[in-house]
Amino acid sequence: MGYLDIIILFLSCVFEIYIYDDFFCAFSEFRSDNQTLGKRFFFGLLAVICLLAVNTYGTSYINILGFVIIVWIYCVLVFRANFGTRIIYFLIAILVGMGCEFLFSTLLSLPLYIDEQYSLIHLSDIPWQLFTMKLLTYVLFVIIKRFFRTSKNTINNRIFLYYLCIPIASIAIMILTYYSGIVSSVSIITQISLSISFALMLFGNISVFRAFNRYSEELHINAEQKIIITKQAIDLQHYVQVQRLGVQYQEFVHNISHYLKTIGEFAKENKNYNIISILQGLNIELENNVLATYCDNSVVNAILSEKKSMAEKNNLDLDIYVEPGIDLMGISDIDIITMLSNLLDNALRAAKDADDKSIIVRIYSGNERCFQIIKIVNHFTGIILNTDSGFISTKKEEGIHGMGIKSVENTVEKYDGYLECFVEDNLFTAVLVLPTL
Repeated sequence: MGYLDIIILFLSCVFEIYIYDDFFCAFSEFRSDNQTLGKRFFFGLLAVICLLAVNTYGTSYINILGFVIIVWIYCVLVFRANFGTRIIYFLIAILVGMGCEFLFSTLLSLPLYIDEQYSLIHLSDIPWQLFTMKLLTYVLFVIIKRFFRTSKNTINNRIFLYYLCIPIASIAIMILTYYSGIVSSVSIITQISLSISFALMLFGNISVFRAFNRYSEELHINAEQKIIITKQAIDLQHYVQVQRLGVQYQEFVHNISHYLKTIGEFAKENKNYNIISILQGLNIELENNVLATYCDNSVVNAILSEKKSMAEKNNLDLDIYVEPGIDLMGISDIDIITMLSNLLDNALRAAKDADDKSIIVRIYSGNERCFQIIKIVNHFTGIILNTDSGFISTKKEEGIHGMGIKSVENTVEKYDGYLECFVEDNLFTAVLVLPTL
């Protein structure tokens, strides 16, 4: 095997590992310790080198077995999934990949280049056929991902079919080039140029679909962000109304002495009808207007009061303490709602399904009041998922669930703060640190 054969084989191995990586990425999540691009690149390069070594020195049977083992090990090291899911999609990928090679070899009579005992040789004689086969495999993987992936981060099928025209046309051009006899009638330089062009065509097709997927994900994220912004606006309006309710309650408390004096005068004169009339005229229920005061920030009071009420309705024990003097000044109302409401909603949701229904909320200062800290501790059941988007969730759903943590992270960065989440056994702790402004 010459240098040109090795170069072509190396490119083939790179494309092969990439398309399998892309396929598994659609159905699995990266392991938490392999999310950095550097580690993924390291494992990918290691897999390419191993695959290149097996294809260079092994027999045809060893090639097949070695390929299956290498791809499986790569899948286990890089991606996280339960065994059943992993084995199903692994078998689908292997069967599709080998099926493409068998079909392509039969249609283009590639066995002429294959010895029954030894590896594929003289790859420099069939480079474009090899690239066409890889492109066909990639297209089939894309179609499988389209119809079997449960994610909603996709554009409608009509636009997908428009994109699919590009690889179909590319495959047709490659096959027609072979059957037209052009390759055998041109010079070596032209053949090399064709091979380079077909390699770039393969790379271009993969890049187009990668851009397509990225664009789809961006559209989905933008749609989710619009939903979050709308929810924040509704929450702000709601908490403003709750704040007004608190003001009304304060006015009621302020005026209660006047009402009592008047009622006392009527009582002396036994004017019960007038007393009843005054009470009915107030038209207010004291217990429905009570807004607990935790700090000097009315929005924080409104949020904590509402979440306390929600916790009581769901039989949850919400323990709240706010250090005197904490008011979160300098932070806009909408951002307070985004951060505090999302963290509390996540805690309430998780504790509702947990055996221990307690939730601890502490808002206090640190480092001689240089920082204001919001700490929320709750129990949960299930598995914490640290996704590739950077947020943490107890459930893997396709809606906006879990986007709350990401929204908090984005908001706290505006104030040069940060959010840290800790998991110990079935105890989840979120610590939000904000500089004092």
